[in-house]
Amino acid sequence: MTDLTTFLGHLCLSEAELRKIWWFRGRMYKDFPLLSKSGKPRIISAPDRRLKMLQRTIALLLDQIYSPRNPVHGFVPDRSVRTNATSHLKSKFVVNLDVERFFPSISENRVAGLLKAIGVDESVAVVVARLCTNQGVLPQGAPTSPVLSNMVCFKLDKELQAIAKAAHCIYTRYADDITFSSYQPPGGLFAEGVPPTGNFVPDLLSQRLIGAFTNNGFKLNPSKSHYGDKHSRRIVTGLKINSGLNVDRRFVRNIRSTLYSIETLGADTAQKKFEVEYGGKCRLSQHLKGEISWLGSVKGQSDPIFRAIAARFNSSFPTQPIKVSPTRAQIRSRAVWVIEHFEGKFAQGSAFFLKDVGLVTAAHCIEEALGQEIDVYHPSKPSNVFKARVRQHHTVRDLAILDHEIPAHEFFELEMATRAPSLGDALTAVGYPGYGPGDSLNVRSGHISSFAVKSAVPLIEVTQKLTQGMSGGPVLDEDDKVAGVIHKGGPEEGRDFAVHIDALTAWLDGR
Repeated sequence: MTDLTTFLGHLCLSEAELRKIWWFRGRMYKDFPLLSKSGKPRIISAPDRRLKMLQRTIALLLDQIYSPRNPVHGFVPDRSVRTNATSHLKSKFVVNLDVERFFPSISENRVAGLLKAIGVDESVAVVVARLCTNQGVLPQGAPTSPVLSNMVCFKLDKELQAIAKAAHCIYTRYADDITFSSYQPPGGLFAEGVPPTGNFVPDLLSQRLIGAFTNNGFKLNPSKSHYGDKHSRRIVTGLKINSGLNVDRRFVRNIRSTLYSIETLGADTAQKKFEVEYGGKCRLSQHLKGEISWLGSVKGQSDPIFRAIAARFNSSFPTQPIKVSPTRAQIRSRAVWVIEHFEGKFAQGSAFFLKDVGLVTAAHCIEEALGQEIDVYHPSKPSNVFKARVRQHHTVRDLAILDHEIPAHEFFELEMATRAPSLGDALTAVGYPGYGPGDSLNVRSGHISSFAVKSAVPLIEVTQKLTQGMSGGPVLDEDDKVAGVIHKGGPEEGRDFAVHIDALTAWLDGR
């Protein structure tokens, strides 16, 4: 951004086209309402295709000269609402503030002045400010608004960080959401001690804190100032942090309520009801899809609540489905469960869901529970116990398949290996050895050390130790497909074996 000619060259923009945009850029935006999570409509000003391409290029150039401060989590690579909320997880006291009309508070002149102040050529600064603003302010919807707003807030972030340090608080900012948190009541943030929990008027804040906003051209939203202590609900950028990171229950409840309206009244009637309640012409399907996608980004693609809600949405709006794309690790984690029974002596093992087969485990894990109910649960919620029974088992092959009524959104299915394993191949054994509350899936890497056949059953010997409790879990190849079922191993065994997947297919085929 050393001179205007070079800058226009980066944009592949002629001076004639620049003049056209200069005078007519107002016509290059389309305004439409978008509901916030609170249900209130906000106006999004989206640039047309040509202007958006220019702004994206400018945003990339600005990213090269802007380095965000540590407390900034909005519009920063590898940072999100999750990282923002995680910063406050261990805090017992939280102060939430919100900047009123955040983007419209940043004017074209302010953008130009900022760029000139950091050494950008004056003519380039003026052009950038003109190309990236609409009606004299930053538009919410332009690709350049996020980075420019963060650059404008650079001084504000420094001042708020200093205030937080003096008050022994943690400070973060996600766009217009300001959060302070601490282990002790944050009296230093207020003029006369902390207020009662709940919403409070910004005038109660210390003059230094109020001045930091006003001196930087911002105003606090009086309806969104909130204080939470260790006895109340603490929310940071929409996430509850009281005990771990979670979405506010009311948010999920509202999504389910909206889906119920669609399913019972029909999409058209639900749309009209939605418009009456919230105003504007925002499409209900788009609003709902955004909320559900955000839920998935927070809770994870493998989360059963997200998957159940996404399935309901996809059923109602099949032409605009929400893609559920879990990672391999997420599929693996949600496919392997714990099984227990108390018939005879207590027994515990692992089981996994196999596509087109069902819930598979080792026969020796359930041999004393034939005809009895077996407890099956996922360690993410061990109190949510499902019942299963043995559908069929084969003692010699040490294989069993269980009948269950676990909802499909609660688990993922693994697939059988499509290629034959070879000596030396890498294999991963997964299961729950000696499971106790709080344990996560145990993943052990190793290789195939040999193949064996015992009682006409093909076995795979692996190099990793297979300890008690892992029995019945899968052994996965490099494609994360099932190559075998964990059979036996541990310190009392000389060798560690898994039943070859061919033994399962032969059994199912009646061979």
